[in-house]
Amino acid sequence: MKSLMKILSRYVLSAAATAIILLIINFTVLTVWLYQSASEYGKNYTVSQMAEELTEADGIYSLSEPVARELKNKQQWAMLIDEKGAVAWSTDLPSDVPLNYKLTDVAGLSRWYLKDYPVKVWQHENGLFVVGSPKNSMWKIGLELPMKLVNNSEILIPALLILNLITAVLLALLFGYRLFLALKKLTAGIESLARMQPVSLPAQGILGDLATGINHASAQLIRQESALNKRDNARTTWIAGISHDIRTPLSVIMGYAGQMEEDNTLNKKQQELAVTIRIQCQKIKALINDLNLASKLEYDMQPIRKEEFLLAPLIRSIVAELLNSNCSPRHTLSLSIDENAQNISIIGDSQLIKRAITNITLNSIRHNPDGCDITIQLNTGSGTAFLSVTDNGTGFPVQTLKCLNHPIEPMELDNHGLGLTIVRQIMKAHNGTASFSNVTGGGCQVTLSLPEKT
Repeated sequence: MKSLMKILSRYVLSAAATAIILLIINFTVLTVWLYQSASEYGKNYTVSQMAEELTEADGIYSLSEPVARELKNKQQWAMLIDEKGAVAWSTDLPSDVPLNYKLTDVAGLSRWYLKDYPVKVWQHENGLFVVGSPKNSMWKIGLELPMKLVNNSEILIPALLILNLITAVLLALLFGYRLFLALKKLTAGIESLARMQPVSLPAQGILGDLATGINHASAQLIRQESALNKRDNARTTWIAGISHDIRTPLSVIMGYAGQMEEDNTLNKKQQELAVTIRIQCQKIKALINDLNLASKLEYDMQPIRKEEFLLAPLIRSIVAELLNSNCSPRHTLSLSIDENAQNISIIGDSQLIKRAITNITLNSIRHNPDGCDITIQLNTGSGTAFLSVTDNGTGFPVQTLKCLNHPIEPMELDNHGLGLTIVRQIMKAHNGTASFSNVTGGGCQVTLSLPEKT
């Protein structure tokens, strides 16, 4: 909405600025034109000056040379009408101009035209001095205005300009408001499009083509979303079905392998083979569980049972379980919890958080068969809990590290499998992050960041 208001305000300001610029340009052009006309007129003789340059001596009239030259240059003519209405003197007088005039004819001269010749008249001591210009060379009109209007022109003209400016702004507001309404609908449609909601905009008005395009894009996105959902559901269902089908025979194999371990009729080598079968079956079972969980987390199908819990006791219980079941003498496991982190709590699924921490620790144990030292640390800062698992083993391969921190599809994690992928997915489901790095001197570190309960 703010962006639309910005567009509307800029639209109105642009229209107002355009109107002002046009007024300034017109006023400037008019001023320059009037100035040039006045300058040109000021260089020439006026009719009164010409009348003064016509002199009489012994009944003979003569016109000064400069005035005569100017009349010649402008293709003008002149005459003097005496008191009796006869032409007493003339120069370059056209043939269709009369030589005698009545009082009514003289009155007509005062209307500025004589036989379609534009004329100017001036009183001379011996009569009426007349200067004529070529036909169609000048347009003359009489103008009568009330004196009240002339006296108020200093107020009326600026008021008229302001009224024009206000009208331009109001028209810009009107057109801008119509554009605003059209853009508002388009904006709402685009926002719905971003939320993957169906959009149906009226395809009319100046933005009708854009509305039609958005409607088509919405329909296409809905079809694609539906197809993707069907594909994802089919994939998840297939994985769940395969997992279910594998578990049953796997349980049978594990059961027989367990019986063979305890069967004293078998020799030691056969019992060791049974142990190997059981351990590998357990790995397959764990892999199936990881595959199932990763698929559900990827497509938001795993239920997240969020509740408030203390993080420190959960980590202690995880370390205790690992020490009691998975750690060999070649692997050491230590825990360090900062004093300020003893009582921090988070909102989340404690079982999934436990799964993430366990996966990271088991990953260090599994990929360092010759042994390593594993340290789990818990710290807090700026409302965030930081849990790091560090070992001094072989570390991550470069390509694996790149894929873990910048996942792409399809993602190849070599022999690190789905365990660390699940860690990242669990953190994402809890609005947290997981970062993976190698430690200088050997080993790797995984840092989990989780928002604390405020």
